[in-house]
Amino acid sequence: MASVRHSSTDENSEREYQTIDRLIEDNLFRELSEFVAIQTYRGGALSEDQVVNHLGQIRDSLTAQVEEFNLGQKVHKLELFEWKQPVGHEYWLFGFRLGSGAHKIAVCCHLDTVPPGDDSSWSPFELVREQRDYMGKASQDFYVGRGSIDDKGPAVVAFNVLKAVARKYDGSDKLDATTVEVIFDTSEETDMAMPHYLQAVPENNPDFGIIFDASWSVRAEKGIERPKFTVARNSGSGVGMWIDQLNTPEGPSNQIPEFAKAVIRGDSAAELAVLAESVDVMYAEYSFDDPDYHRAEMTVEFDVASRSLTLQTAVAGAQHGSAPQENRSSGANPVVSLANFLAGLVDQGKLASNEIGEMCRFLAWGWGTKVFGEHHPELLLRDDEVFETGNGTTYAATRLYTRPDLVQMELDIRYAIGHHSHPWDGSEGMLKGENSIFSEVFSQLTVDFNASASHPVAMETSTAAPPDIRLPENESFSTVADAYMRVMGEPTPARAIGGGTDAKGHNTLIAAGALFTDELGPPINFHGINEGAPVEDLKNGADRKSTRLNSSHKPISYAVFCLKK
Repeated sequence: MASVRHSSTDENSEREYQTIDRLIEDNLFRELSEFVAIQTYRGGALSEDQVVNHLGQIRDSLTAQVEEFNLGQKVHKLELFEWKQPVGHEYWLFGFRLGSGAHKIAVCCHLDTVPPGDDSSWSPFELVREQRDYMGKASQDFYVGRGSIDDKGPAVVAFNVLKAVARKYDGSDKLDATTVEVIFDTSEETDMAMPHYLQAVPENNPDFGIIFDASWSVRAEKGIERPKFTVARNSGSGVGMWIDQLNTPEGPSNQIPEFAKAVIRGDSAAELAVLAESVDVMYAEYSFDDPDYHRAEMTVEFDVASRSLTLQTAVAGAQHGSAPQENRSSGANPVVSLANFLAGLVDQGKLASNEIGEMCRFLAWGWGTKVFGEHHPELLLRDDEVFETGNGTTYAATRLYTRPDLVQMELDIRYAIGHHSHPWDGSEGMLKGENSIFSEVFSQLTVDFNASASHPVAMETSTAAPPDIRLPENESFSTVADAYMRVMGEPTPARAIGGGTDAKGHNTLIAAGALFTDELGPPINFHGINEGAPVEDLKNGADRKSTRLNSSHKPISYAVFCLKK
């Protein structure tokens, strides 16, 4: 998008932009390197105590920076605050506050991340500079490391902007009626602390807030459903050849796994050897439910001594569970590819039917390779006035595990209005009622499948959050939209997304940034291997937070603009 100036910009404003750009240039890589190196992922090998300890290290580092920064401030000093609430586990957030006025503005980021994925293929905790093609331009600066874009990079930017605002208004009376805060959630990837904080301490709710963790700019978020399907294991070893194990890495259900691995065993090494010789050709020629499906790359390993054949598929494309359609259009989900293929081998009689094979057949029967529920009309509801065609309810198979007593598959569902238990009444905020209709839908689907299944599938499901909608006339959203129009001279994007943010349920909060695209795959790789942050997007976001919105840069957040209102 071309740079546009829509108001005269004086020399002081230009110097402001240059100052904040230098601030980010000087601090972003160094500070982000430190925070990327501190491992704060949940859903992987780290214990909860380790995660909390590491998050405390980031808090302490930021606090030390604030103490040093405050030495140079005459009046407006930054103040640390924290909030904790033990409910089953401990909700925790912290942040830094500027001023004490009644009008409150907040920018919220999060410091926890998803697991690193296959760290043999990249260096997730060592920030590196790369040149990547992005937004139609070649050779743009990217900082690559786990959390660089989700959400440690935006967090570092927001922190530096707060310091810039404090420095700019130090000694001025323009902050007398205002409080500006940067808030860091510590559990956004698992069970967001921010909504609990706003509910528990309503007097601290901001009059206007930016959730600096998304694409620009979000007017609606889908509901989130997290079903688990299980098949009890009780049949022991098979006869002939059978699937002995099928697993993805341990991890959260909102992340498409980096690989899926199946182990096939048999009572005849010779039969396994024949299968090993031909299985790669069989996979390449296998007819998925969609002939245009991009199958995941598969490797084959045969161990004659243990009579085991290992098949492993690797992810391609996007890895965020909220965008399986993007993953599917330009990549592949490894568990979908492998499970569908194995289901075909069971159906063809090449592999004996057992509990793992039946779970593969259930996945293929229920969804195949499709992501909008096309196999069953009750899953398909995809068209409404907010989440339009091509952006309806999505289904991402994200985890599959073989346990000693059961086989379990997890889905990450991001659902549109029609799958909620209460219809949308046209108002803004989260839809009324806490639950979706998926409990009834899946109960019937499992009954239908089990009618001819050799091993029955059981189901449990829970609704993590209903859909959440902002109307265009919402004061906070219209403020953002107006500011965008002033700077860019065109209407703001108003995206309805599958991702969930800390803005859910609070109409004064708008999710915006840190990207100017809604594509989550390469070169960004939200939740994926080689996660990268486009530096120019982060710098533009810093500019917009720290100045009067009359520059030629693309805006993200508008704290200072709101101050001037």
